[in-house]
Amino acid sequence: MRGMIDPFDRLVAILTDRLEIPEDLVGPDVTLQDLDLDSLALEEFVVLAGDEFGADGDAVADLFGLPLGQAAERLAALAGV
Repeated sequence: MRGMIDPFDRLVAILTDRLEIPEDLVGPDVTLQDLDLDSLALEEFVVLAGDEFGADGDAVADLFGLPLGQAAERLAALAGV
């Protein structure tokens, strides 16, 4: 069922529901760096996104500088979605 949800929406849910980032700060052109997450929040994001997409932590960490829209596309490709 998770695979049927848009990958970007899945990333937004991690950021807003799990990490409690205000939804108005999150968009497809925003990077994780733009959100100014602390190191603990970044590590939690790596774990949560890795679990959500079946990707290892290094693959998720490699996406930090990308806009969230592109990061979601890459994670979806890794997950075969």
